[in-house]
Order: sequence, then C-alpha cells, then structure tokens
Amino acid sequence: MTNKSRWGAMEPEVGPANEQGGPGSRLDVLTIDEQVRPIASVIAALGAVPVELGRLIEGRSREDLIQPAQDGGWGLVEIISHLRDWEVIHVERLEQVLAEDPATVQEHDDSLWAIEHGYRDLDPRETFTEFVHLREQLVERLASLAPSEWQRIVILPKRGRVTLHWLMSSLYDHDTKHLVQAREVLA
Repeated sequence: MTNKSRWGAMEPEVGPANEQGGPGSRLDVLTIDEQVRPIASVIAALGAVPVELGRLIEGRSREDLIQPAQDGGWGLVEIISHLRDWEVIHVERLEQVLAEDPATVQEHDDSLWAIEHGYRDLDPRETFTEFVHLREQLVERLASLAPSEWQRIVILPKRGRVTLHWLMSSLYDHDTKHLVQAREVLA
C-alpha cells in the first residue's frame, strides 16, 4: 500500500524492515508506482532542473532573488538554498547506496533549515552555483550506473524499503514542486 508524500511521490506504508518477508521485507520494495519513469528520463529530468532554475533567475537582481513570496513564504534565496542542501544529502546518499546493499540512509527534517542555515543571508547566485555543481556530480554519477544498480535497495527509516530508482524519481518530484514555487514567487 502507498501514500502520497508531501512532494506527490508515492511512499510505502511499511513496518520495520526485516529480511524474513512481510511488510518492510526485501520482498516488499516500492519501485515507484505503475507508471515508472525510465532511467534515462529520470537522469534527463534531474539534469534539466538547474537549467530551468537558471532561466528563472537569469537577469534578476539580488533584491528580486531575496524578496519573500507575496504570501510571506520562501523567496528564491530560500528555494535555491533548500535545493542545494538536499543536493548535498542526495550526493552522499548515492555513494552510500552504491557502497552498501541495502543502504539505510538517515532521515532529515528540513522544516527549520531556512532558519538554522541562515538562508535569507546567503548569496543566491553563489548558492545556485553550488547547487549546479552538486547536481552535475549527481547526474554524471547516475549516468554511469548499470541498470541493475538502479534497483539497489535504500532503507528510509520512516518510509521503508525503496529502490534507488524510486529515490531519484522522488528527488525530481521534489525539484518540480520547488520549480513551481519559484515561478509563483516571480509571477
């Protein structure tokens, strides 16, 4: 059984992971859903995010980029910083997944990152450059993987067992949510 995550990606409803079968077992792995994005599409989509984000910020002043949303929510500086912080985590997760099978990755609560990491005080263009560099690393590494490596198991303690394919597709869903948010901020 699955639930929609806050990013629209499907997440499994599973209990504690075990190797004996039943909920949360190696046999109960969420791959994505019935409409699996092909690996090449996931790689291309992840590679396109920095390009799209770059188009959105091109020609914008620093003031435009640090301006909060009209509803008081995140402006571009928070969105870019948030994406960069998650990118650091995903680059690390990928290396862990390739080194361990299954790989139990740490869950992260990003709800206070904007405050804890001082997003408002960061240089949005510098942060964007960092995000682009990290995303290029991730995409390059993903493109080098064999199809079988995309099926490696990732254990998310709060969500259960998923594949690397599912994890990277969920990353794109997360990116898409924030690209929509960025467009709305600039509208």
